Order: sequence, then structure tokens, then C-alpha cells
Amino acid sequence: MKGVSEMKMINKKSGEAVYFNPIRKNGKDAWIIQGIGSTVVIGRDRQKLKSRTFAQYAQAEAYLARHGFESETYR
Repeated sequence: MKGVSEMKMINKKSGEAVYFNPIRKNGKDAWIIQGIGSTVVIGRDRQKLKSRTFAQYAQAEAYLARHGFESETYR
């Protein structure tokens, strides 16, 4: 995972933004979604969090799609 940079994801409807990063937790690969600024990440029980960790990439990808986040494109 070394050398992987942060990926910024944007929800164009609400203007919210998050970072989506791979991490190593307890010796295993995981993915973390961190809110930028006042953006909150919705937890498993609908609680408002600053970050959320996923054990599987597909789970994190589904969360981002469900909440309308897309990767930011620079022009």
C-alpha cells in the first residue's frame, strides 16, 4: 500500500467531499473514508462520524456510490 495517495471524492449535489484511502489495520488491508471539513460520514447505526473503516473494498465502493460520491476530475 506504500506510495498510494489520497483520492478525493465529491458529491456534486450536496457539495460534500471525502477522502478515500487504503490503510493497513491489524496486519490486514482496509479502506477508510474521511469527511473533509464539515462533511460527516454516516455510520452503521446512522450515527454521524468523521471517518469510517471498511474491511472490504467492495463495501467502501458501495457506500460511496449509495451516498452519491464520485472521484474528482481535474481539468
